[in-house]
Amino acid sequence: MIKEKIRKKIELIIKKLINKKIDLDIQFPNNSNFGDYSTAIALKLTKIIKKNPLEIAQEIVKNFDKENDVFEKIEIIKPGFINFWLSKSYLANQIIFFAENNFNFPKYYLGKNKKIMIEFAHPNTHKLFHIGHLRNISIGESLVRIFESLDNKVIRANYQGDVGLHIAKCLYSVKNSINQIKNLKTLQEKIEFIGKMYSEGTKAYEENEKSKQEIIEINKQIYNQDKKIINLWKKTRKWSLDYFNKIYKRVYSYFNRFYFESEMAKRAIEISNQALKKNILEKSEKAIIFNGKKYNLDTRVFINSLGYPTYEGKELALAEKEFSEFGNLDKNIHIVTPEQTSFFKVTFKVEELINAKIKGKQYHLAYEWVNLKTGKMSSRQGNIIEANWLIDKIKEKIIKNFNCDEKTAEILAVASAKYSFLKNSPQTIINFDIDESIGINGNSAPYLIYTYVRCQSVLKKSNIKFTNKILDINNLENFELNLLRKIYQFSEIVLKSAENYSPNFIANYLYELASDYNLFYQKYPIIKTEEKTKKRRILITLAVANIIKKGLELLGIKTVEKM
Repeated sequence: MIKEKIRKKIELIIKKLINKKIDLDIQFPNNSNFGDYSTAIALKLTKIIKKNPLEIAQEIVKNFDKENDVFEKIEIIKPGFINFWLSKSYLANQIIFFAENNFNFPKYYLGKNKKIMIEFAHPNTHKLFHIGHLRNISIGESLVRIFESLDNKVIRANYQGDVGLHIAKCLYSVKNSINQIKNLKTLQEKIEFIGKMYSEGTKAYEENEKSKQEIIEINKQIYNQDKKIINLWKKTRKWSLDYFNKIYKRVYSYFNRFYFESEMAKRAIEISNQALKKNILEKSEKAIIFNGKKYNLDTRVFINSLGYPTYEGKELALAEKEFSEFGNLDKNIHIVTPEQTSFFKVTFKVEELINAKIKGKQYHLAYEWVNLKTGKMSSRQGNIIEANWLIDKIKEKIIKNFNCDEKTAEILAVASAKYSFLKNSPQTIINFDIDESIGINGNSAPYLIYTYVRCQSVLKKSNIKFTNKILDINNLENFELNLLRKIYQFSEIVLKSAENYSPNFIANYLYELASDYNLFYQKYPIIKTEEKTKKRRILITLAVANIIKKGLELLGIKTVEKM
């Protein structure tokens, strides 16, 4: 990577100047008139060297060993920025590389063994898979693909709540409506039924003391695998898992390991008691807790006063399984909403105290909520937006607006939903808008896929067979040169998404690339021009098409050939 070449050369120069390592930030300039790379290191060094930043910049440039086949020029801009221009010939070679559908992403590892677990999706059984889960699985699927492209071994994990009070609330209402089960024929009917039962059970728990006590008893029965409830639990749990599997297939995801809360309970109690003996946890009345004050963390309960493990307790058993079943993990990324920040800070700390080998290997990637106009979703109140319903509604509008077949509409609908999440940073709250998600003129999946289809159309019409892919760089228009520069950035943008755990960098790069290409398409003839120029512009078109397709693939989005 050229960025790393620049970094290493400047670091050597700095070492000679001050014999000290300094954090070196190298960026793509926002304005292409300022080159392909830019650094403000001279401004940072001025406090250390006590010289004018322009003088420091001149010293760095003077000692920079410029490779003529890579760099066209290096310039200093007041008050001390150093800007680097890549040569046209180097950029041309990169275009040919992409035009041949080659992608050489940099290696980026989160540990020496190159093994990452990404834990995502996390739907609870007996509840609907809602729009928030859809954002979660979109982020997780994309990060899996991004890290794999950078040469990591990635394990796909999914931790699901299949025990707990929410299950007991649902089964309380199911028991009271048991006769309705025989009328449920389709999986959709069964899922709608348990969704309704959960809402009714929650209401009963909150409003009726007798019902509340019955639900608490059902919760105990589930934990104890009591025959009074266990068959009904297994039957309704399977409905949920079958329903989730259909959604996973619909959005092109799969998992190497499904973890369940029910398999953690017994081991959670054992680990918590062991941690108690080691004084990692402590007794508080009848409960076992972690006293977070010692570490400037919250105090949280791991075993409650009834002797049952809490979410925190079960997390200890989960960590033990995750860090043993797949060999040494270098990083375990948990994609969960920010409400669980305190939870993870505490459980990570306890897990490290129990097993020092996993210290620093756990990471909570907090992603924000997807809001509705009426506020947050709540399965308790029964006003959530179910993922399938949302995709189906998007598909209906696509069929109506684009007049396409059902198969194409399905691909575009999934793409529209996913891209609406992924174009935003995971830390951004989203107000989902269906019309915006399918807009053909805005930052949307259909716009990117339409650009890809346009490229394919140009390539078919050109009818060029390349015996050798040589890109003529004579008489390059400035717009073409800037497009070459944008194309060149793709590999480093993929790296940036991995470094920041943020697929939005890829999404927004693709939008900028598509916008630049569409302006190029409107401004310059591609096919009806002289032969050398035609071949160059066809190669550019081919590179853009390949990058859009690959970039969308990294986002977990499929393309179509016609729209």
